[in-house]
Amino acid sequence: MKLRNLTLTLAVCCLSLTPQYVYQKVSMEMLTRSMYKGKLTSLKATVFYTSAGKMVSHYQEPTEMLISNNAKGEISLYNFKDNTVIQKQNSMMSTDVNQLFYFLENNKSDLGLAKIGFALIETKFKDGLKVTVWAPPMPLVRQISKVELAHDKSNPVFLGYFDMKGKAINKAFFYDYTMVGGLQFPASVTYISFKSANDSIIAKTSYFNFKIDQQVDEQYLNFNIPANAKVTQ
Repeated sequence: MKLRNLTLTLAVCCLSLTPQYVYQKVSMEMLTRSMYKGKLTSLKATVFYTSAGKMVSHYQEPTEMLISNNAKGEISLYNFKDNTVIQKQNSMMSTDVNQLFYFLENNKSDLGLAKIGFALIETKFKDGLKVTVWAPPMPLVRQISKVELAHDKSNPVFLGYFDMKGKAINKAFFYDYTMVGGLQFPASVTYISFKSANDSIIAKTSYFNFKIDQQVDEQYLNFNIPANAKVTQ
């Protein structure tokens, strides 16, 4: 009986360690509406992501553009109307420091804060949420005093950056979680960027029309920039 119970326990543990999702590529529609000084602007795009770390965003509004980057930090921005392209390489542009990456790879514990040099200094519980507090790396110690990240169970619901006076610089709220490829993904994100005490930018991003693997239209995921495109930078 004891051996049977042990076997059952080990089986349950193994199941819990098995990845709950397997996909090669994902696509979703993205709509961002921003409000600043009474002016409303919109961005509309289709976002693609592959398990190899490639991310492509095909913007339809306000200007048709294709932005592609990968885990190496190689990024290209192609303007369809002007047939121009900007190409750069920067580790901070890598897909593995993009917040979408952490949700799509089910690495939601710190949303990449540790990877970019933040150090965990406190863990506390408030109103049913787990709140972790992070100290900035040396290059940011004069601009940022701390970062707070709140989880509801395993899902991040809040991320806030604070200045040296303890006032919020940026806030992000993650909600409307939905299943995408077997994992929880926030279909709505609201960002608030504080420019001054009485001035802020509020942006809400909605993700919808999720597609997985064979459902994904690869036209823009595998788009080749024309050979005659003018390199502007």
